[in-house]
Amino acid sequence: MKWIIEKPKDRNLAMRLAKDLQIPPIISQILVNRGIQDVNTMKKFFYPSLDELSDPFVLSGMENAVERIIDSFKNKEKIMIFGDYDVDGITATSLLYLVLNRFSSEVCYYLPNRLSEGYGLSKEGIHEAKENNVKLIISVDCGITGVDEVEYAKTLGIDFVISDHHEPGTKLPNARAIVNPKLNPEPSDYRELSGVGVAFKLAQGLFDILGQDKAELYEHLDLVALGTIADIVPLRGENRILAKFGLRKLESTSKVGLKALLKTAGIWGQDLASWHVVFILAPRLNAVGRISTPKTAFELLTTRDIDYANNTAELLEKENKKRKKLDEKIFSEAIEQIEREVDIDNEKAVVLANDNWHLGVIGIVASRIVERYNRPTILITTIDGEGKGSARSIQGFHLLNAVKECKDFLLKFGGHKYAAGLSIAPEKISAFKSAFNKITSRTLTEEDLIPKLKIAAKLEPKEINSKLVEWLDLFKPYGPDNMRPIFVLEDAQVPYKAKIIGEDHLRFKVKTPEKMYNVIGFGFGKYQEAVYRSDFPLNIAFVLEFNHYYGFPQVQLRLKDLNFGDHELEY
Repeated sequence: MKWIIEKPKDRNLAMRLAKDLQIPPIISQILVNRGIQDVNTMKKFFYPSLDELSDPFVLSGMENAVERIIDSFKNKEKIMIFGDYDVDGITATSLLYLVLNRFSSEVCYYLPNRLSEGYGLSKEGIHEAKENNVKLIISVDCGITGVDEVEYAKTLGIDFVISDHHEPGTKLPNARAIVNPKLNPEPSDYRELSGVGVAFKLAQGLFDILGQDKAELYEHLDLVALGTIADIVPLRGENRILAKFGLRKLESTSKVGLKALLKTAGIWGQDLASWHVVFILAPRLNAVGRISTPKTAFELLTTRDIDYANNTAELLEKENKKRKKLDEKIFSEAIEQIEREVDIDNEKAVVLANDNWHLGVIGIVASRIVERYNRPTILITTIDGEGKGSARSIQGFHLLNAVKECKDFLLKFGGHKYAAGLSIAPEKISAFKSAFNKITSRTLTEEDLIPKLKIAAKLEPKEINSKLVEWLDLFKPYGPDNMRPIFVLEDAQVPYKAKIIGEDHLRFKVKTPEKMYNVIGFGFGKYQEAVYRSDFPLNIAFVLEFNHYYGFPQVQLRLKDLNFGDHELEY
């Protein structure tokens, strides 16, 4: 792994801002490197406010969307919210369902089945809307490419308001209104809103026009944080505000279903961070959408029945365990297949197909393969007779553009830079694999395939203290475009032999002139002897955090990587 240590941008500016704000120079330098270059912007970064949320009506189409929805209220028309089966789509559906029920009793919802319908608008959902006398469908987290489906709905007398955040195609649906930040000019904070973020802005627009108290809307920020963080959108600007305040709302949520989910997951009563959503909550909510029905997750998020909430949270726990077993099985099979079929030393992509893989989990497995081999990866299952694939990418490789180049082999495809989905006839898989490998061979260099660790700065021992950790805590919530800063300590002194704790975790101490600090390395057990040897310098890459194990906060270094002189450092 190559360590890329960021070069300081405008060191004089960083020092001046550190003095003006009375903050550690390393903190101001990180912010300057991230493009935050004046006192007011830094203050807003450290202490954001809901008052800084943008006017929802800056989003194109918002006025028409709100007007059409209010007309439905006045005319007592039935409204259907058409969502998606992932956490972003489920939370967006739940949010808008709860908001619209505040103004109308004529609201229903539809979440497609991942296995039988796939992503996006479907005629099955539109048929259900017709059967239920729905006059307006509001899509959330989908719809921007549903040109044919919107036209079909119009023949049945059904209007569409599209609320989405995905990239539009060459032709837009002929809907009554389209609210999608990707249709607004760049640059803007809200261009990278999640699906639930766009749904929130739509609700915000309704509250503004109807003169409602925003405090009631902010009660649903717990849902907004869930979907926003789970969808891995950039956590800057608008998204960061929604995520930060949403996490605080989630910690004390009044939604009985969310409370039951937090208790079942063992994190009720804790200070919540982004990783709790990504690694604990989102997988449980996603599990039912992957291997059964997303309606179960929706009902958990919207129920007021405590007994139902507790039972459903337990069900999600069981489904997630089932999903994990399936995940492990397919991952193991995929690794075996790679060893048989892929020349990993010469091929710059992994494309695998299998007749028996479950469609709901191949995306997760593709991500794990990317982590292991650092190559764009596409997994295809033909379990239902038609090839359906999930693709994941590496840094610097635009996956969707590469898939587009292979469109002649595909039935359907969609996605973005780092993730995509596709449908393909089984007999075309071999030719598709060959074409995709040619593209990666042409566009990726050997350098691109080397995993890289981005380092915010080198730290001197005297800079490691609790005050620095407190300032770093103000960077939360962490996520894309606001990642937790990683630091390097060179020539770390390890005075005592490291210990193995748990299954394969490493604990040791590093000695500085000021004091000794605990270091924890999850999954670093194989380095137990190596870190204590004295015949080479030990450099460690780590994040700084507080450990509350003994009842009070202690500074802890959590390992990200070790360097024994065998890694390349680039400055």
